[in-house]
Amino acid sequence: MASDDAWRRIHEDGADWEVRVVPGSERLDEADQEGEVLEFVCLDGSRKSRRLAVARGAVTELDEAGLRSAYRRSRPIGGDHYGRPGKPAGDTP
Repeated sequence: MASDDAWRRIHEDGADWEVRVVPGSERLDEADQEGEVLEFVCLDGSRKSRRLAVARGAVTELDEAGLRSAYRRSRPIGGDHYGRPGKPAGDTP
């Protein structure tokens, strides 16, 4: 990263994406291995955020090609708050 307070960015699928590490994600690993979750956030808001589990600290070691590869392996965040993918809840605006 260029600095500790700047997130890395890539341009993929016709959009600019900011690459973030989800805070607290290192506690989600169940196999006692150190891991964390990368989140790709579309800067113009036209696409859903995407996430991918990686080894802890991997984002600092990834170059541009590595970030693009991670983006292609990531999956969109979807579903409603009941956990049903793609089906909106009737009691939400």
